[in-house]
Amino acid sequence: MAAFFSGPELAVLEEELRVAKQLLYMSRKSSDGLADSLKLLSLRTGWAIYLWSKIEGLANLKNTEPAHNKTQQFDHAIEFASKTKHFSVFVFPILDKADWLDAKLYLSKRDPLLCDNVKYLFLLPRNVESSYFEKYGKRLSLNCGLDGTYVLRDGRWVGIDAIS
Repeated sequence: MAAFFSGPELAVLEEELRVAKQLLYMSRKSSDGLADSLKLLSLRTGWAIYLWSKIEGLANLKNTEPAHNKTQQFDHAIEFASKTKHFSVFVFPILDKADWLDAKLYLSKRDPLLCDNVKYLFLLPRNVESSYFEKYGKRLSLNCGLDGTYVLRDGRWVGIDAIS
């Protein structure tokens, strides 16, 4: 199975999560290999990274603990995440239609998700629009500098315009 994120994409994602002040989202058509890529990031950084699925709920990828009880429903998982006091990353792949509609309905009724200690990453289906994500989030493209607009300086991707 191919990795969900390449090495350079994982490095960009790590930096985006470190500095995130709002929820992050990206569009993908599949989540194959996501858990393995995020586990690598968790082991490298020491972060607690939780991956949500409607079957298991929120599972910590760094260890083999069972998933947290009563987090199979999207709204319960978001409430659990928002009550966390320590630095954590919560990843929500909401790629099928039913999950997408549940998430869209729930998020439209709540205040913006705070991103101080808790970081959120949402994987959305391709070609969908949501005013909630556009207003309160940041779309990730994980551009790795291959188009010439970014360069690697001191271990960080820097926009070509920022270099003097």
